[in-house]
Amino acid sequence: MVKHLEDNEFISTSQHGFVSKRSCLTNLLETLEEWTEALDEGYGIHAIFLDYKKDFDTVPHRRPLRKLKGYRVKGQLLQWIENFLTK
Repeated sequence: MVKHLEDNEFISTSQHGFVSKRSCLTNLLETLEEWTEALDEGYGIHAIFLDYKKDFDTVPHRRPLRKLKGYRVKGQLLQWIENFLTK
């Protein structure tokens, strides 16, 4: 599925999780670089930290399925995901 999303350029350049050569660490490093640059230019920084623990459990399962269909995911992969989400 990641290959399909990458091949069709559905993944934003700001996406770090589940992307080759990008991780939570690269996300933090890019953020630190942007914040340092902003501070060097005299801007202030405001940050909000959110805890998404168990967040997926609260998402209506039909919503991610609609998103995947919008990304043209179909066939056996979509069927497998649908079966997984509706169990």
